[in-house]
Amino acid sequence: MLKLTKQMKADIRKLREDDLIVCDVCGSDKLSEKIWVGSNSYISISGETYYRYEGEVDDGQYWCEDCNDMTHPIHISEYKGDEDAKQKS
Repeated sequence: MLKLTKQMKADIRKLREDDLIVCDVCGSDKLSEKIWVGSNSYISISGETYYRYEGEVDDGQYWCEDCNDMTHPIHISEYKGDEDAKQKS
């Protein structure tokens, strides 16, 4: 089991809306990413389980739970900018 480090705590605290990636179609933050993780390389914090990446997926496959389809994630600020541009048109 991994030990919780100060850096991990800082990274967890940093997670906020400004750091979200969202679906480029609907703006949902309910995304899943296909990755490889070590089955025994994890920590649990307040009932949540966090895994350590073991490798990378070259094709970057993401799934949107709201669209129920594959998606391309974008930063939330980019999505909000696109939405603002559509409303002005």
